Amino acid sequence: MNWINFIVNNLGASVCHQIPERSLKMGGLILPICARCSGIYIGFFICAIFMFLIFRKRESDLPSLYILIILIIFVLSTVVDGLLSYLSVIETNNIARFITGFLSGSSTMAIIYPIFNYQYYRNSYNIKIFASPLKFVFFIVIDALVIFITLLQVGFLRYFYYYLAAVSVIFTFYFVNLLMILLIPVFSRKAPRLFSRYLVLPTIFALIMSLVELFAFYKLHIFLIHIKI
Repeated sequence: MNWINFIVNNLGASVCHQIPERSLKMGGLILPICARCSGIYIGFFICAIFMFLIFRKRESDLPSLYILIILIIFVLSTVVDGLLSYLSVIETNNIARFITGFLSGSSTMAIIYPIFNYQYYRNSYNIKIFASPLKFVFFIVIDALVIFITLLQVGFLRYFYYYLAAVSVIFTFYFVNLLMILLIPVFSRKAPRLFSRYLVLPTIFALIMSLVELFAFYKLHIFLIHIKI
C-alpha cells in the first residue's frame, strides 16, 4: 500500500499546495489535496455520476437562464472565497473552502455535461438540462448531502475519501480533456450510446493528455518549492 500512497500524495502535489492546516483530516489521515481542491474535484466527480445516472435522454441544451445563473454563482463562489481570504478581507476556514469548492466543481460539471452530450452522441436531444425544476432541487439536495457527510469527517471513511480525492483528480482531468478531443470534427457526434467503440480512441488520448499534464504540474510544483527554499 505504501507505493499507492506515494502515487496518491504525488498526484495531490501536482494540483495542490497540500498545506496540512488547510486540508481535511479524517481519523488522523490528511487528504492528499486541500479542502478547497477536495471540494472542487470530488464535487466534479460526484456530479458526473449524478448526471449520467439521472439524465438518460442525452440532453444537450443548457439549463434555463435562472438555473444557469445559480450554477455560475456556485462556480464563482470558490473564487470569491479564495480571493477575499487572500486579500485578508475575510478569514475563511476548511468548511467554507470545501463547501464553495464542492459547489464550484459540481456546477462546472453540470454546465459542461450537455456540451459533452452534444459533441459525443450521434443523435442527442435538444432538451434543457434540469428542464424539470425538481431535478435541480434533487441536484442541490445531493450536493448538500455529500457536503454534510464529508464535513462530519468520520474516521472509518478516511481511506475512502483519501482515494476518492485521487480518483476525482484523475477523472476531472480526463473528462475535460475528453471534451476538448470531442470538439475535433473527426471524433464528434459519432456514438450511438455511451459505451461504444467511438469512446476508445478519445479516452486513450484524454488519459495520455491527463498523465502528461499532471506530471508537468508535479514537476512545476517541485521546481517552485526549490525556488522558495
